[in-house]
Amino acid sequence: MDPILIVLRIVHIVGGVFWAGAILFVVHFLEPAVRDTGPEGAKIMRALQKRRYLEVIPAVAALTLLSGFALYWRIFGRIHPGPGASGTEIALGLGGLVSLVAFVIGVTLLRPSALRIGTLGAELAEAPDERKAALQEEIGRLRLRMRRSGRGVAILLSVAILTMAVGRYL
Repeated sequence: MDPILIVLRIVHIVGGVFWAGAILFVVHFLEPAVRDTGPEGAKIMRALQKRRYLEVIPAVAALTLLSGFALYWRIFGRIHPGPGASGTEIALGLGGLVSLVAFVIGVTLLRPSALRIGTLGAELAEAPDERKAALQEEIGRLRLRMRRSGRGVAILLSVAILTMAVGRYL
């Protein structure tokens, strides 16, 4: 029994479930509900920010990635599949790669868009009438960017889930 391996697996699996579940929930349920509520949806974004949702998800994602790369290194002795790699090594390596891409998209597009929407939503509530149209237009543009990047992250994490689920059987 290797206690470090057990801890890494727990962190990786629990973190991955939390990360992927949170993103899938946001993409399929929360974002459409926020969009349907119109300007009132900004209140939801501010409430999530207050609860540090937009800090917790990237932190959990980073721990998931780091534990996954550590597991890969401990099991295969390298950080990427090389010549003669097994099907398992290739599948898990692909899962790690798409997870890394999902993380980068999340922290460079998805999270900043959500933060800015929350800020603009608060500003919109107190803005003069001549400024409201411009703010609503920018919020709309950011929501579209958030929706598209969120869907991309959800697809990539779904691929990662599938590769991790079947990787050991290849």
